[in-house]
Amino acid sequence: MTSKPEHSTVWRGAVTDQEVSGLHAAAFDHAEELEPWRERLERYSLGWVTVRRGELLVGFCNVITDGGHHAFLLDVIVHPDHQGTGVGKELVHRTIEECRTSSVDWLHVDFEADLGPFAMTEGLFRRSSAGILRV
Repeated sequence: MTSKPEHSTVWRGAVTDQEVSGLHAAAFDHAEELEPWRERLERYSLGWVTVRRGELLVGFCNVITDGGHHAFLLDVIVHPDHQGTGVGKELVHRTIEECRTSSVDWLHVDFEADLGPFAMTEGLFRRSSAGILRV
């Protein structure tokens, strides 16, 4: 019997455009399009978290910043085969840990209504009013 490979969670872990584009397509059920993730991460991100099972990227999230006191949690992505296994929770917890050791004071997050129970677990985030416009 072969055991499941251990997972590793890394702040600012190495990723390729192909890996994140493929993970995003699988998680959000859309056609895979190669996006310039590495360029965006280096240019706009405070950091990002990767979760791997062996060599396979199964989770990812990105934290962008305004360069001051605010950071924004974006693109929390878990491969469908690994959803419900704690990978998403691990991504969010590691992100919070890393933000607490940075210069930011506020970590913002928004989410679809059906993800509210996940995003609001354990009192990590408090509700706020916000607006969004698709342009």
